[in-house]
Amino acid sequence: MRINSRVISAILVTLGLLTAGCMGQEESPFYGEEIKPKIPVGDFILIDEDGEPYALSELEGKVIVIAFLFTRCPDICPIVSANLHYVAEQLGDTYGEEVAILSITVDPWTDNSTVLKQYSDDRGFHWPHLTGSLEELQPVWVNFDVGLTTYDSDQDGDGVADGFDLCADTPEGEEVDDEGCGLDTQQPEDSAVTVKHHPLSYWVDHTTGTIIVDKNFNQRVWWGDTDWNAEMVLDDILYLLEE
Repeated sequence: MRINSRVISAILVTLGLLTAGCMGQEESPFYGEEIKPKIPVGDFILIDEDGEPYALSELEGKVIVIAFLFTRCPDICPIVSANLHYVAEQLGDTYGEEVAILSITVDPWTDNSTVLKQYSDDRGFHWPHLTGSLEELQPVWVNFDVGLTTYDSDQDGDGVADGFDLCADTPEGEEVDDEGCGLDTQQPEDSAVTVKHHPLSYWVDHTTGTIIVDKNFNQRVWWGDTDWNAEMVLDDILYLLEE
């Protein structure tokens, strides 16, 4: 069977285009999600855990790892913070000299300097934990594309928002503990009960990740909070240090 020369030419051209396309795809140097194009980070001044002003511009020339967390977060935030602590330890002297870590709250209604100080001291975290007024924080959240929602749904009316409430059907009028469980009817035997001292009447839901910023204040790498791999984050940091 003879094959038309035009058909052969068309096949060869198609294969050539496909090969060129594959070869033209630039492989990312990062393990995390590369932010393309780079997003410039605007300078900001917030308040650290010691109640002192903290300006991003103080970190000029350093690679910066920025996480958005809140102290009441019961699940992923403690894991991210533990990973940040591990990264800081693995960097050794490079941490502080060439690399900085920042945690910025998404819950300024609770996370004042005193709360952040106790939170970081209790866990042995030695990097700045920043807060501020809503007006000061909102431009930062927008710059880093932080999706933030607060809500106060409380189905059983016990004063503990559903996001914190482990006992969603507390009998009406019964006093509850920090986890929203009734002190009279919803406690396991021989349990140590912690009475609720602070109202947990609203919940914060935020969608973001940890962002690595290069020495020129550009967002370069994004790590989802549930995708963290500390060793790979370290490699991404070291790559940016060598740029």
